[in-house]
Amino acid sequence: MKSKTTAYLLWFFLGAFGAHKFYLNKIGIGIIYFFTLGLFGIGWFIDLFILGGQVDTYNALFGRGFEAHNNNNVNNIVVNVPTNHGVKEQPSISDQLHKLHELKEKGILSEEEYAAQKSKVLA
Repeated sequence: MKSKTTAYLLWFFLGAFGAHKFYLNKIGIGIIYFFTLGLFGIGWFIDLFILGGQVDTYNALFGRGFEAHNNNNVNNIVVNVPTNHGVKEQPSISDQLHKLHELKEKGILSEEEYAAQKSKVLA
């Protein structure tokens, strides 16, 4: 996650050299800013208004998204294990843990979600 505060500090103090562009991994435009002193100051001034949106876009694409620090919602995962009986039985704890582990390994669950679901199964 990139910080808007850091981006704006880099923009203010070193923006003419493209430091804020390098911070957001925009290497090409950062080099152009470096050699043209922020597109002769015009690009540097425009970035005052659009830099916050660029940080949000970067975080949405490469970070955990906008809600990464505010997401306290943990969804329940229902694991259906077929049985030979017509009666629905709850899957065993080991089956549930195995399924959760598979979901984590496939990248469907994050470490945080996996730990929360695991603690619910073991409770």
